[in-house]
Amino acid sequence: MRYLLLATILLLTACQTARHGTAPERLTNRSVAFGDVVRWGALEKMVVFTKIDPSKPVTVPAGLDNVRVTGYELASGLTEVTPTRWRQTAVIDYVLQDRQIVRKLMDHQIWVSDDEGENWYRENPLPQFN
Repeated sequence: MRYLLLATILLLTACQTARHGTAPERLTNRSVAFGDVVRWGALEKMVVFTKIDPSKPVTVPAGLDNVRVTGYELASGLTEVTPTRWRQTAVIDYVLQDRQIVRKLMDHQIWVSDDEGENWYRENPLPQFN
């Protein structure tokens, strides 16, 4: 009976891993770089991780100079939605410096590739530090 239970647990664990797959290396590097930009407070550089539309100018959200990030931690790692679409969630702790208000936000990230994994960009809006 113990062996059957152990075999079932191992099988379920293997199925879980196979279902989500391993994130492509380029995507992993891109999402880690995004986390580093946020963690180190270079928030104006977050726009580099979004898809650039040549017909629209890139604008940096206002008020980022008032934000000091105090923590960035993944709540869930990269999970495959489709081979060219992945998601992850990060928890960002930050302080609004002019009011010394400590805040926390959940950043649900959707990462997409239009060229079979060569380049990855963040599809959903950047986090809002209110």
